[in-house]
Amino acid sequence: MGIGGCGASRGQGARRRIGAMWLASAAVFAAEPALADVSRIIAAANAAEQQNPVLFAIPPQSLSSAIVAFSRVADLDVVFDGPIADGATTRGVSGSLRPAQALQRLLEGTGLRATLTDHRTITLLRTQAGGPTDAVELREINVEGRTTGESAFGPVDGFVATRSATGSKTDAPLVEIPQTINVVTADQIKAQGAQTVGEALRYTPGVRAEGYGAASPFDVFTMVRGFRADLYLDGLKLPKGNIDGTSSSVIDPWGLERLEVLKGPASGLYGASNPGGVINMVSKRPTDAPVRELQIKGGSFDRIQGAFDFGGPVDEEGKFLYRITGLARDAGSQIDHAEEDRVFIAPAVTWRPTDDTSLTLLGSYQRDRGVWPFFNYLPAEGSLYRANGRRISTDTYLGEPDFDRLKRDQSSIGYEFDHRFSETFSFKQNLRFSRSDFQTLGAVTGRASPNPDGTIDRLGIFVDADTDVFAVDNQLRAEFASGPLWHDAVMGVDYRREKTGYLFTFGAAPSIDPYDPVYGSGPISPRDFTVTDYQATLNQVGVYAQDRIRLGQWIATLGGRYDRADSDLDGAATAFGPASRLKRKDDAFTGRAGLTYLFENGIAPYVSYASSFQPETGVDTVAATPFKPSQGEQFEAGVKYQPPGMNALFTVAAFDLEQKNRVTTDQLFVQRQIGEVHIKGVEVEAKAEIAKDFNVIAAYSYLDHEITRSADPLEVGRKLFSTPNHQAALWGDYAFTSGALAGFGLGAGARYIGSTTDASNTLKTPAVTLFDGQVKLDLARFSPQLVGATLKVNATNIFDKKYVSQCDGSAMCTFGVRRTIIATLNYRW
Repeated sequence: MGIGGCGASRGQGARRRIGAMWLASAAVFAAEPALADVSRIIAAANAAEQQNPVLFAIPPQSLSSAIVAFSRVADLDVVFDGPIADGATTRGVSGSLRPAQALQRLLEGTGLRATLTDHRTITLLRTQAGGPTDAVELREINVEGRTTGESAFGPVDGFVATRSATGSKTDAPLVEIPQTINVVTADQIKAQGAQTVGEALRYTPGVRAEGYGAASPFDVFTMVRGFRADLYLDGLKLPKGNIDGTSSSVIDPWGLERLEVLKGPASGLYGASNPGGVINMVSKRPTDAPVRELQIKGGSFDRIQGAFDFGGPVDEEGKFLYRITGLARDAGSQIDHAEEDRVFIAPAVTWRPTDDTSLTLLGSYQRDRGVWPFFNYLPAEGSLYRANGRRISTDTYLGEPDFDRLKRDQSSIGYEFDHRFSETFSFKQNLRFSRSDFQTLGAVTGRASPNPDGTIDRLGIFVDADTDVFAVDNQLRAEFASGPLWHDAVMGVDYRREKTGYLFTFGAAPSIDPYDPVYGSGPISPRDFTVTDYQATLNQVGVYAQDRIRLGQWIATLGGRYDRADSDLDGAATAFGPASRLKRKDDAFTGRAGLTYLFENGIAPYVSYASSFQPETGVDTVAATPFKPSQGEQFEAGVKYQPPGMNALFTVAAFDLEQKNRVTTDQLFVQRQIGEVHIKGVEVEAKAEIAKDFNVIAAYSYLDHEITRSADPLEVGRKLFSTPNHQAALWGDYAFTSGALAGFGLGAGARYIGSTTDASNTLKTPAVTLFDGQVKLDLARFSPQLVGATLKVNATNIFDKKYVSQCDGSAMCTFGVRRTIIATLNYRW
């Protein structure tokens, strides 16, 4: 008798009813009943087509040893009768698969099949001539132990996420949150070949992620529902830094498990934020299943990149887990002479001393170096439209290649601590130290319009910005019943301290011809005049509470938060004013109320109200008072649909969003806090696994936006800058699993970005439609020794459309990203 493995159960021990399921292990019984008691064979999943995926990397070997490896990776108990597997070999299995799929592949060609013989037993049987082969018979059973469903903090198999922590600060089903949440999974990021957070959000409705096109090395300018989104990592706000965002953090998507966009005001959970929403990114973390992945990329603009991802248990008991992720990149850019070099590494360790306690340490370091023209602004003449019959080339660099430099270093260290006191109470603490250092030196065009001779004036600039952030979030969660009501309540206190230093100087630089640039034509003096030199400190503390109350199929979400923020800004004397010091205190109460109804057929309609606040810097000179925080509020109604038995999620939302107390400037350049913006819109998203290995994404958004109040009467009625009324996207990919094309995959997508305008509404940037594609090949089809190896080629903007991504006035236009082709060789084992 052979024993294939013994995976310990580490769950709560709760009994769960699992429908249409199989027990992923094997046992063989002779006719004698005495052999029946050797089979204790378990697995837990929702259904054969909805089981939690596991990363398998089992190479070709004997079937007996492969079953042992399978049981260890899948965390299942396996026993089997050794003789039935004697001499049998398997071609192995590799990839992120449901256990049923993995077992079936292991048995292919062995002459064995798996049959569920009772409520806890799977039997391996020899295939009879002419009989069924490789069949897994399914039935409904009860399983004692943990389930391995999706976690809001872990990986997702495919494109369809069903849970999120961003919308509630608890691991909750997406259909139960009364606000729109769009999730971009790591599988989607890989399939579409996204190299930045902005690229990863291309197929997300209501998000304007690449407004500055090929000219921006930042993520902080991502717009959600017309407003710049606040960026979070693992639930804590990333460094935002100075007012222009240059010292903000930039996150490489290779280190992420998923991106989550919470639409609308989120201050009721997160404190000060813009009303459009927040983007929360979830880091890769240690996993129970081994992770071993190597990757090499190469392609357009001389890009070469190597990456790795390793993780898994350190000890046999699984109390210690690790994960280390990293990459190194040497790359050019669409813009001549511009470089984009990066080194990134992110180690993580988890310690689980008991089933109820875990501590995860998360660290990261990223180093960016390059030559960058600091947005490479172009005049509308020659970019948006022809000037004397000529257009500026999309690869034109208007800086000084031998002078310009960009340096960015960012690092962080923190932890997540979880402890469950009882079935009712649990505690979580999330803490992180972050630092971001940014320097740039260069010649820039700024806001210069063309001279009569066609040249553009430039400035030499120097920017030195650094930001240090300490953030901690303490959460106490209570899950309990009170009569017919079930409560999932969370109460918390968070604290954030951000210190920023910012120096911006400028001087003379020679002008340049954008049609025939000549570099090195004159001296550059970037430090003649100081524009800004300050040190700022922000301390913010927030107290919040939320209760998700369930009565039958009704779920009411009620939450509120009080924030207090103290800021201190010490400004040195500059060429434009004397030294100054500004102290201010702001406080605000915000909240959210929502109601959801869960139909048994998977439809979940909801309504909600949410509010936000954002501190504003400055003084209303007419009222002679410091600016109050701007305020946002939103009403939203929608429907979410998660069809039973199908891996899919459909969302439709309509919203009415308004921002008040907006700082505006009148025609005499006096700032007044009387501005208002009104946005109404509709968003639709569909993500579905239509069939095995066939994924589809569809997205559409409509924004009707208008400035309704301003200190400048000419501004009233204008549209928001760089905000399209319409956006749409469609993506599909399919992998062949049988026949002559087995191992071959195709993907294709289209993105429509509607026309936008500049702040004065005098320049209109035309709408554009872009097409993307993917070709993928599983190299295992050529040789068993290549199991786990894939070759993929991604192309974005396939037809090489030349377009202007935005214009911020007649002197500040940027080109969109042209055709980019990247090949990826990936190996997982």
